[in-house]
Amino acid sequence: MENKLTQWPDDPPTSTRRLRLVAEAASDYWDLPVEELMAKTRTNAVVWPRSVCMWIARDMGHSYPSIGKWWGKDHGTVIYAEQLVNDLKRTKPAYDKQFRQFVLFYKNRVRRVEKK
Repeated sequence: MENKLTQWPDDPPTSTRRLRLVAEAASDYWDLPVEELMAKTRTNAVVWPRSVCMWIARDMGHSYPSIGKWWGKDHGTVIYAEQLVNDLKRTKPAYDKQFRQFVLFYKNRVRRVEKK
């Protein structure tokens, strides 16, 4: 039996449903198409929402590589995004406020989706 299980990885596949939901919530909140959030765009208006999504994904327990893969980015981009969000939240109160508002927006949206 043990021999048959060697083809299986140690960790089962993770669901990307929550990653999709957070991206859709960010799209609505910041009024940006999901495709633009997923693009290679590096303007602050896109990098900030995308970074917040990546931060939330890390908080949900997703790995850097899995988040990067879903977003079409390198895992290093996810590490940078997490640091950027932490730095902006710590040093710029308006970013911290918007971050907290988006988290509430996202959580309320997920509750509505899960009730259906």
